[in-house]
Amino acid sequence: MRHAINLAVLAIALVLGGIASAENKKPNILFILADDLGYGDVGFCPIPATNVLARLKTARLDALARGGVVLTGHYAAAPVSAPSRASLITGRVQGECSLRDNCFDCPFAETNTLASVLKGAGYATWAVGKWGVAGGGESGLPVSSHPLDRGFDYFYGFLDHMAGHTYYHYKGHINRAYMGVTENRSDVTDEAIGIYSTDLYIAKAKSLVSRHVAENTQTPFFMYLAINTIHGSGQCDDTLADKSTLHVPGGPYPEGGVEWPLHPEPKELRNTWIDPVFRSLPAPAARYATAIKRMDDAIGDLLDLLERLGVADDTLIVFTSDNGPADEYGADPRTFGSAGGLDGLKRDVFEGGMRVPAAVRWPARIAPGTIDAEPSQFHDWMATLAAAAGVEAPPECEGVSLLPRWGVGEGAPKPSLVYSQYNFPWSGASDAFREFAARKGAVRGLQQMVRSGRHVALRTRIGESDGGRVRLYDVVGDPFESEDLSGRPENAALLSDLTRILDERLRK
Repeated sequence: MRHAINLAVLAIALVLGGIASAENKKPNILFILADDLGYGDVGFCPIPATNVLARLKTARLDALARGGVVLTGHYAAAPVSAPSRASLITGRVQGECSLRDNCFDCPFAETNTLASVLKGAGYATWAVGKWGVAGGGESGLPVSSHPLDRGFDYFYGFLDHMAGHTYYHYKGHINRAYMGVTENRSDVTDEAIGIYSTDLYIAKAKSLVSRHVAENTQTPFFMYLAINTIHGSGQCDDTLADKSTLHVPGGPYPEGGVEWPLHPEPKELRNTWIDPVFRSLPAPAARYATAIKRMDDAIGDLLDLLERLGVADDTLIVFTSDNGPADEYGADPRTFGSAGGLDGLKRDVFEGGMRVPAAVRWPARIAPGTIDAEPSQFHDWMATLAAAAGVEAPPECEGVSLLPRWGVGEGAPKPSLVYSQYNFPWSGASDAFREFAARKGAVRGLQQMVRSGRHVALRTRIGESDGGRVRLYDVVGDPFESEDLSGRPENAALLSDLTRILDERLRK
């Protein structure tokens, strides 16, 4: 069935290939996905509230955002990694996506993917970094959605979700973690041992781009680069000099950038280096900030390479995160205002768990300094990237192309469906979560949210005695979701319409 899907997409690409004409040639596409990075963890997101104290600066990402468009109303597909990534990769909204809820390492059903669509449009397709939706691992299910079986020509990274809980790997540690080509699908390779994962993935990404440009400049590339910053790192073993969670590298980022292959860090340095700017902070905060700064430096290194190779103008770059900030492994989202003034955390369908940083740069087509405040969500990327490549998205994709919003292509902008559901019975025990729950009352359990215009309707603990009530918020005027508008008579019709959508969309 996979081959039939890919051939169908290829046929569409051949018929509609004229959309990407010489005047509008197919761009390279670099999709960078961070992990648990909150709306407020980057400098380029305008914070919607004034109750945020210190903020982190991400100089290279902020420059990337200034050079294109910042999406201030962009939502992850779900408030946790696996379902969010599955929706992104397949272009299916949660509820219709086959992978939902807290199902880590569960495979997703046979369907089109970002990679199969773009491969059908003539792209070289690569995945680097975290996958986590293949099967195996925690799920114990067969590995049926390996990236090499879902449209990617090449994969280097880790299949299993738990491999993302450390930034250092070694033989026998995480099975089925690293691979480069189809003949090696099972073991951690020597070249990955003892290297901080952010550096490792950027070095691999740079080597792929450099070789591709040198060998085949006529074929565009699509790279899905899934970095595990700033996911917590609870696996602290004897290969690390420091057993602290929230892993940091063993030294400063190399001047001139990283080059493949990298050499293992000396054991006595692993997980020890704190950026001098943050050394006066308490340890967890200093580690959190150092890891984000390292990601910023590393992405900047990759962007510099695109400039040196002369392909930056014709490369469409997307940067975003899979869900809101976490409150685990020493991370406290209150320290740097990681949710950007929004309420809720990872695992919540409130704004803080769902709205994520997002920026796009495509110098050849998108004007710098653009702000897109309209709602959008992860499944829109399939339609958007397909349009950029000159093909149509598959019919099962409910996303819309965002390009017309940014003055690219023909046609009027279309509204995006923003919907999520997520079932997670555990309430959490962190101080940050307790503060949030005290403000909002019954949260988590089976949750849903839908956004229409400036309003979000959501409900939590569906089916439980203390939940199921639909709340209504104006997230433009009240992004903190402090005032529930569901009881106002003038909102009765809107509430009825959005409740109907929640009822129709719910899948258990």
